[in-house]
Formats: sequence, structure tokens, C-alpha cells
Amino acid sequence: MKTAGHTRRLLLLYRIFARRAGLWLLPRLARFAFLRRVLGRRVPVTVMIAVTCRCQCDCAHCSASALTDGGAELSAAEVKGIIADAAALGAPKIGFTGGEPLLRADLAELTACAAGLGLSVSIDTNGLLLDEKKALELKAAGICNINISLDSPEARRHDRLRNVPGCFDAALAAVKTCAALGIPCVVSTYLTDKAVAEGRLEALIALARSAGASAVRALFPIYAGKLHGRSRPLLSAAHKRLFFEKYADPGFVYSESPLFDYLDGSVQCTAARKMSVYVGADGSVRSCYVSPKPLGNVRDGGLAAVLERAGYLSGGPGPGLDCGAC
Repeated sequence: MKTAGHTRRLLLLYRIFARRAGLWLLPRLARFAFLRRVLGRRVPVTVMIAVTCRCQCDCAHCSASALTDGGAELSAAEVKGIIADAAALGAPKIGFTGGEPLLRADLAELTACAAGLGLSVSIDTNGLLLDEKKALELKAAGICNINISLDSPEARRHDRLRNVPGCFDAALAAVKTCAALGIPCVVSTYLTDKAVAEGRLEALIALARSAGASAVRALFPIYAGKLHGRSRPLLSAAHKRLFFEKYADPGFVYSESPLFDYLDGSVQCTAARKMSVYVGADGSVRSCYVSPKPLGNVRDGGLAAVLERAGYLSGGPGPGLDCGAC
């Protein structure tokens, strides 16, 4: 039974991250495995880059403000430098986030830069700007998958959480557009006690399937940004367990990352395992969204130099973590 779960998970990974990246991704994955397994270099799987802090939405649960120290937005040349550093380090994947990354007019250019280096490339978006023209532009640039946020299966609730009328309709239309164009699309949803208890998670999973999504990613609350200092958790330990026991599906529904999140039956942390790093829109580098102190800034020598100086790539626990926030 567990073997079958692993097989379904591998197929999901292939559909989302590798299918559109093609054969060029294989040598990158081989190098990544060699660096981590043989040489003990803690190269991240994913380098997430917040290409902007700008966004049309004003989400009640937004944590994006935790990813920047308020400096000037990264230029295209600076973002390309981060991508080149990530490739040189051996990371096989780049993720563009924000803010809303589609507000960057040069996003397709940045995508093409990463894809041209043989990296798997993803985008996190609210879907408001992801019409057919933009989706085709990103597809031509080499995008591997697009993550589209849907906080609720109910339009009114989703729009209220994001403070933008019509956001639900735009996001759902974007999912269907991606499916029609053959772009792997993950519906990304925010998990709370109410969403689980009131059946909204189950309804959202069904909606995602019917719209042609490739998977559903259920994100746990991050107590940073607007949720910083919140005393009462939005998601209880009991409902976390229920998610893994009832809703998690190796072939379609996962939490945070389909690479390793619950194949052994436990919740794991990408930051603690040094599987990802986050670069804010001002260039600040963090191990995790909730890290209160950046490891450094890419404007001071580049991403590789920041990680080397911080000791991130060596063994042992990563610097800059504040796991109490989770």
C-alpha cells in the first residue's frame, strides 16, 4: 500500500514539475542528488523569489510582508542573477511569488531565463491577470506549473477574504485556462479549522478536480505578516491530523510540498530540512517565511555568497529559523 502511495506521488511530481521541463531537468536532478547525498551540501530544492510586493488583493491571511525589509524592488538583472546563482548551486527549481508576480511585466522574460538554464519553474498567483494571452506567453517561456489561489469553493467567501470582488471567478477561469492549454495547475488553498469542519475543503477539492486542476495544495497558516502575534491558532493539531488521515492523497492533494510532506505519515518542514530558501522582493534571503532575521541580502555578493557566509549549505540546523512561529 505504501509502495503504491510512493508511485502515485512520483507520478504527481512528474506531472507538476518535470513533464514540461523536459530532459534538461534530469542532469540537474542528478547533480542535486549527488551534492546533497554524497557531498553533504544542503543545496535547496527550490529557490523562491518574491519578484514584487505589489498585489491587487488585501488578503486577511497575507504573510508577504514578512519577506521584505522594505528596500527597492529587485530589477530584472538582479532576479536573473539569483536564478543563475541557484542554477550554479545545483538547485533544480525556481518559484516566482510575491505579492502578485504577474504584476511584473517582465515575468515571462524571467521565466524564460530560468527555463533556459534547465530549471523547473513555477508561479504563485491570485489568477486575476492570468487570461489566455498571458497563459500562452508563460507557456511559450517555459513555465512548468502555475499555482492559483482559491481560499474557498464559495465565490462570496473567497472574494471577502481577498477583498477583491470577482477574484473567485477570475481564479477559477484561470485554472480552466491552464487545463485547456496543457499547463499543469495546482489549486492552492488556505487551511483552517472552519474550512475542514464545515466541509469547504472537501468541496474545494471536488471543484478543483472538475475544473481540470493537476493537484490541490493545502497550506497551513503562517503566523507572519498580517497574522503575526496571533494568540489563537487558525488550525488545530486535531484538524491537521484529520487532513492527513482523510483528505491527503498522494496523487492529488498535498500540503506545502509534494516532495516529502507526508509519505511517512508525519508533517515535515522544508526550512528545517533546508529544502527551500526565500528571497524577498528587496533581495533579503530567509530560510523560511517566518524567520525574523534574514541570512543576508543578494545585493551583497549574490545568493550563493549569502548562503555560504551564513553556513546554510553545510550540515547541521539551518541559521535564521524561528520555529516557534509555526
